[in-house]
Amino acid sequence: MHEHMPGPADLHTIVFDFDGVFTDNKVWVDRDGRESVRCDRADGLALDFLRKARHRGDLDAEVFILSSESDPVVQARAAKLRLDCHHGVSDKLAFLAEYLDARFPDDDDPFAGVAFLGNDLNDLPLLRRVGWSVAPSDAHPAVRSVVGLLLDERGGESFVRRFVERMLGLDQMTEDGINEFVSDR
Repeated sequence: MHEHMPGPADLHTIVFDFDGVFTDNKVWVDRDGRESVRCDRADGLALDFLRKARHRGDLDAEVFILSSESDPVVQARAAKLRLDCHHGVSDKLAFLAEYLDARFPDDDDPFAGVAFLGNDLNDLPLLRRVGWSVAPSDAHPAVRSVVGLLLDERGGESFVRRFVERMLGLDQMTEDGINEFVSDR
């Protein structure tokens, strides 16, 4: 597990947990049992940056949400973000092992090229296995103790955005470089 920010060339897969990563880990439930969550629009813009990087050829990574949550709110937000989503997955490590085996059947360690952003105990097996484990500052203490990268941002408060900007090097770009990167997303 690495303790520095990966660059685009280091990754073939970027996987996001949902609750506590895209959200502040809170849920509203109305009297009919429908759930709502709060997400940060800045994180949505970060996914535009990833698409732009892929379009430019700067990043060649599959990107998706992998969540144990089965509520349709996860799929609805993923659709809005134009992001693939696998939700209702109880064993994230087994799911990703099968996924990577299908994509990289001859690779001895396909997990090495994976960044996983997670925050809670059910994420620990995957966080311990991937090459790049990343958590928000408000992650569970057991998660904070094992991840390679602990960002200052809290889940649902530009955590995804900060990871993406740093991974793509936007924080190192000139103003002209940023303008060119974000135009025509």
